[in-house]
Amino acid sequence: MSIHTRRLAITITLTLSACSSSDLRGEGKTFVLVHGAWMGAAGWQPVAERLTAEGAEVVVPELPAHGEDPAPPGDATMAGYVDRVTAAIDGAGAPVILVGHSMGGMVVSAAAEDRAGDLAALVYVAAYVPEDGQSLLELAMSDRDSAIGDNLVDNGDGTLGIRPEVFADLFCADCDPAEKRALVAGYRPEPAAPLVTPVSLSAAAFGSVPREYIGTANDRVVSPDLQARMTEATPMDREVTLDTGHVPMLAAPDALVDALLHE
Repeated sequence: MSIHTRRLAITITLTLSACSSSDLRGEGKTFVLVHGAWMGAAGWQPVAERLTAEGAEVVVPELPAHGEDPAPPGDATMAGYVDRVTAAIDGAGAPVILVGHSMGGMVVSAAAEDRAGDLAALVYVAAYVPEDGQSLLELAMSDRDSAIGDNLVDNGDGTLGIRPEVFADLFCADCDPAEKRALVAGYRPEPAAPLVTPVSLSAAAFGSVPREYIGTANDRVVSPDLQARMTEATPMDREVTLDTGHVPMLAAPDALVDALLHE
């Protein structure tokens, strides 16, 4: 777990001690929030603060080579991502509501295969939902309505980028200027190897965890069409659609918290 994650977890624990009212919507719930590509744990901060204020326990792991994590991109692997998330699950204590945004959907799916018994639910937020043996690249290549492909940059060093002049609007056109600046500040080149790594999922483990999908109606990264096709292939127990772009945790944190708390 990164230094940033430790600080956030400690802050949350201290805050919870001051808000134990029985009418808090999140009381008794534990969330582990997993970020996506070209972002870090800091992107979840507005949602983490609101969930904590509602009485929930919240842990936000920083994936290797993202955000403030010092690992070089060449060391990043899907297995390493999953290890970071399962460590967060262990630190949080079961049962956990495991939430993945965007690329994080691949990670939480693989983590659910390993730790199904520790999860109360698996929640996808504008996220990739793989079937057994699929990689993120396979899913992304099928998304003809996504604008990512036209703006992707191969950095020639094992990482991929997004053209800087379009990154903020592509991910969060509905963000205000301060939120866009925060999004850009957390940008790092994305390690390519985990994106081409297939995940192994089984009905007995992954398939036993209750699943929810929070879709994004104006998404230009993971298009609504792909979201619909993925949830048809991997049916959800509950689906909600927000009227946002790809990053509702910045553009509409209150609406996302309501969706996470089933309001």
